Amino acid sequence: MTFPRIFLLPAILLAVGLAACDSTAQALPRLGDPKEIVEEALRTTAELEFVHARLEAAQDAGGVAQHYTLDGDLDLAQREFHANVDLEAGAGMQQRAEILLVGTDMFTRTQEPALGAVPDDRWQRIPIDAGSDPRNGIPATPAIAVALKGLLADPGITADLAGVEACGDRQCYHVTLTVDPEVTWRAVNGALVGAPPGGELGPVDPAVPEITFDVLVDEATRRLMSLSTSIAVQDQSFDLTATLSNHDVEFDLVPPSPDQVVEMNVTGATPAPMAPGGILDEVGNENELEPAPTAP
Repeated sequence: MTFPRIFLLPAILLAVGLAACDSTAQALPRLGDPKEIVEEALRTTAELEFVHARLEAAQDAGGVAQHYTLDGDLDLAQREFHANVDLEAGAGMQQRAEILLVGTDMFTRTQEPALGAVPDDRWQRIPIDAGSDPRNGIPATPAIAVALKGLLADPGITADLAGVEACGDRQCYHVTLTVDPEVTWRAVNGALVGAPPGGELGPVDPAVPEITFDVLVDEATRRLMSLSTSIAVQDQSFDLTATLSNHDVEFDLVPPSPDQVVEMNVTGATPAPMAPGGILDEVGNENELEPAPTAP
């Protein structure tokens, strides 16, 4: 199997691991069951509307290292965002792009021009029609949370409570989730729930590793604070970390002023919709979670 597919499951879990921390919230009773702690974090994730998220990914393949960073504000209710994306690679290569998605318009600009190019900090506008909107292939956050909560019951996923530790100015549960290679194999072959498309699932590829996630959940509010994993396969390694801030702090996303925008010179081209298959298709339309408990 190819290297990127091995990391499909952790990438998806990290992509949907968005939750909040409210320093004024009343503390809830302490939990002792690690899977219940993660279930509570998923429940609060489903209720989240706004968050600032930072996703870092580092890859080393055969001695060639790359580092990616995505840092941005996400409006989960409206499915809009404003983010900076950075890439660092060998030989001092650096690239940065800024992306703003508002309504049916995506605006992009490259903040580091190519060598010899004339600097231009204007935005390019890319209209997105309903049939080509990549958001159409992504279930709502509550539906994803429901699917992940069901996934926790899989016997191939074990959870352990490592303890309670400081996370910034908060105290957090530290839970480790260990994913058996068989679960990852099912996920990358579209068989996380049920049979894979087109036939029976073959034996697990020996290259698929056991994956461990470190999860930090705010003890007082039961909200997810961070999620990280490190994976090594043969001569390749991959590290992923998601950290969260400004949770449920409302903000407005507005398009750039017209004098700072140029139309993208394409012929009816728009971003392609997300390809079907995999965990996102398996989520379905379920989107109801039980309401979070209130403090006594």
